[in-house]
Amino acid sequence: MKSRKISIAILAVVAAAFVSAIVVSCKKEKQEQVTSNLEQGVQSSENIDEYLISFKKRMLSATKGGESISLEQAQRDFGNLLNFDFGDANYETNMYQYDTIKIKVSIAQNQIELSQLALAYNEAVKSIIETYHENNMPEKSIYCILCNFNEMQSKDGDNDGLEIVVVTRGYDNSATPVNNHDSFDWRPRNYAGTCDGQNIGTGAPEIITQWIYQSREAIACSNGARIYFTDVDHWDTYGYLHYDSVAGCFRIYTSFNTDQNSICIPHDEMEYYYSQILSLYHQQPFGNHYIQYVVINHEYKYNTYIPALGEVRAFYTWSIRIRHGKPNCSDQPAVE
Repeated sequence: MKSRKISIAILAVVAAAFVSAIVVSCKKEKQEQVTSNLEQGVQSSENIDEYLISFKKRMLSATKGGESISLEQAQRDFGNLLNFDFGDANYETNMYQYDTIKIKVSIAQNQIELSQLALAYNEAVKSIIETYHENNMPEKSIYCILCNFNEMQSKDGDNDGLEIVVVTRGYDNSATPVNNHDSFDWRPRNYAGTCDGQNIGTGAPEIITQWIYQSREAIACSNGARIYFTDVDHWDTYGYLHYDSVAGCFRIYTSFNTDQNSICIPHDEMEYYYSQILSLYHQQPFGNHYIQYVVINHEYKYNTYIPALGEVRAFYTWSIRIRHGKPNCSDQPAVE
C-alpha cells in the first residue's frame, strides 16, 4: 500500500577565503537585505484549527458512495490537516530528513469520495507515526508535511497517486552556525568553491542559499503555542526569466559563457542575486509565507527561448526552488 524513500539534508557550514575577479555583463549596485514582514511573529489561527477539525469529522464520518470533493480541495485540506495533526516547527533547526509515503487512492473525474479520503487518512496517520519513530535525529519534531495527488490513474480508478512527504527537523548542537555574509568571490557552479580554488564543496548557489536562511527571523506564538504550517507548496523559477531592462542584465545568474569554470562572481554580484531572489519571492501571491527550504542549482539550457531577448539560445542559468508555508499557532498538541 505504500513505499518510502529517505534522504537526509544537513545545512552546510562553510569556511571562507579571499579573492577578486570579474564577471557578468552589467554593474549592479549592492542591495539592501530583504526580509519578510511576517517572519517576526505569528497570529492565532483558531479559525483554521476549527475548520480542519470540522473537515476531519466530516471526512471520517463519510459513507461509501456519498460526498465527493475535487482533487484541488483534497490536496489543500488533506495536506493542511496532516500539518495540523503533526506539525511542530518552532525550534532551532539545522537538520532535515525527508520520507516519502505513497498510498493508493480511488479517483473519478478529478473527484475523490470523502470515504476514500478517510481510508487514505487513516493509513497516512499510521505511516507518519511509524516513520517519525524510526527517525533517530536529535531533538526531532515534524517540521511540515507536503501532500500531492496525482491525477494519472488506471482504468479502474485506482492509483498510487497520493504522495506524502514528511519533513522531520532536528538539531545538532555540535555544528558551527554561520550567521553573517562572507565577503568572498565565488564560482557560479554548485560546489565549485571560491575563485582562488578554495572551499571546494561549496559554491555561489550554496552560499546564497545560506544567506536566505540567515535572512529569516525567528517565528513564535505569543502564548508559546506550537507552530504548524498550512498551504505548504513550492515556488520554482529560472534566472533567465527575470531580466532588468533598465540595467540591461538578468536579476538571477544567467550566462552565455561556454566556460563556466572561468567565471567568477564578485561579492557585490553575490549580494545582488541574493536580494533579487528574495525580492522576486516576496512579490508572489504567497510572498508573506515563511521560507522553509531553498535549493539553487546551476543548470545548462539548450535551445531555450529567452523572453526578454526574444531569442532561442543555449546558456547557463540558476534554477530556484523555495518551499514555503503559512505559519499558524495552535493550542492543540501535535500527534506523536
